[in-house]
Amino acid sequence: MHAILACGIFRKEIEQLREDLGFPFQAHYLDPGLHVDFDELSRALKSELDKCIDYQGIIVVYGECHPKIREILKLYKTVLIDCQNCIDAFMTRKGMENKSKEGLYFYLSPGWLEAWRDIFYRLNWGQEETRVQLGAFKGAVFMDTLDDAEEHENELMEFFDYTNLPFEIIPMKLDYFKSLITDAKERLEA
Repeated sequence: MHAILACGIFRKEIEQLREDLGFPFQAHYLDPGLHVDFDELSRALKSELDKCIDYQGIIVVYGECHPKIREILKLYKTVLIDCQNCIDAFMTRKGMENKSKEGLYFYLSPGWLEAWRDIFYRLNWGQEETRVQLGAFKGAVFMDTLDDAEEHENELMEFFDYTNLPFEIIPMKLDYFKSLITDAKERLEA
C-alpha cells in the first residue's frame, strides 16, 4: 500500500477521488498554512514522512511550498506531484494563463476557503493588512472542485467582507488533479 502525504488544503478532493485513483492508499494530511513558516513545514513534513517509511512509497501532494522541499523528500521513497502550488494542482498552467489575461486574481479552493482565516493569522494579517496585501488583485476566484459552490455562499461573502475582493465561481473538474497523483504514482514505481 502507498501513502499519500498531503497538505490539508487537498483533503476533500483526495477523499472524493479515493475510489477513482485505482490504488489503495493511506492518507496523511498536514495542517494548511504551514507554508508560511518554512521551519514549521519542514518539521511537520519530516515527522509525517517518518511515520510513512513502511509504505511501498509516498506520494507527496504539495506544491513547491518549501524552498528545500525536494531536499527534504529525497531522504525517503517519495515522489512530489508536478505543480508549483495548490492552485495549479487544480488548474492547468494554460488555464491560469488564460484567466490572467483578465487581470490578477486570488484563487480559492474549498480547502483554502476553510483555511484562509488561519493562514492570514499565521501571516499576522488583520483585515487592514490583508486588504493592503491583496490590493493589487482584481478579485477572487473560487475554484469549485467539488461542485458545491452554492453551499459556500456565506463563506465566500465572509471572504469578500474581509478582503474587499469581489469573487466569481469557476466550475473545476478533478481530472487534472487526479492525473497529477496517478502520474506521481507511476514515477514512484518506475
